[in-house]
Amino acid sequence: MTPFIIGIAGGSGSGKTTLAIALKEEFGRKASVLSLDNYQKFGQKLRLVDGIKNWDHPSSVNWSKFEANLKKLKVGKSVIITHRDQKNLKSPKKIVFRPSRILIVEGYLLFHLKSIRQLLDLLVFVSAKDKTRVERRTKFKNARYIEKVLLPMHKKYIEPTRKYSDLVLDTEKLSVVRCVKSIKNNAFYER
Repeated sequence: MTPFIIGIAGGSGSGKTTLAIALKEEFGRKASVLSLDNYQKFGQKLRLVDGIKNWDHPSSVNWSKFEANLKKLKVGKSVIITHRDQKNLKSPKKIVFRPSRILIVEGYLLFHLKSIRQLLDLLVFVSAKDKTRVERRTKFKNARYIEKVLLPMHKKYIEPTRKYSDLVLDTEKLSVVRCVKSIKNNAFYER
């Protein structure tokens, strides 16, 4: 089984996870969701911006492990990932992640590397204005982090990857239901 891989990228608070979950619900048991957040370098030294750990720089992601796992999943092999519940980031669990017919991969920097983009079958960029994204943000609502790290990193590393997408969805103008419908209309997988 070769999965059809849908990649969803966009800034923090743009609606990536919400859309990934809605797609999973739409496709049912033949779909699964893999988050780039599970590949962040927790417990490792990160770049600092004015003394603040920079979780939004590309160097905060374990790209080699992510790419290796994505390649295995693409050929139908299971992988072991370290899953962190977004509400309790300090309680990681190792889980077996099995491939599915439709693999939905979501992450803020997902389109950063060409080698990763080449593994994706449909590249979807979700967009929203900075103000909306900051209001929607569910974690790390520190104003200093947002001003010094989040917004500058978005402008430098995330927004430029929009150009690689097959589909751009403005989550301020489109409902989740309409976003799901747009993706389904653009997904060329065997139904």
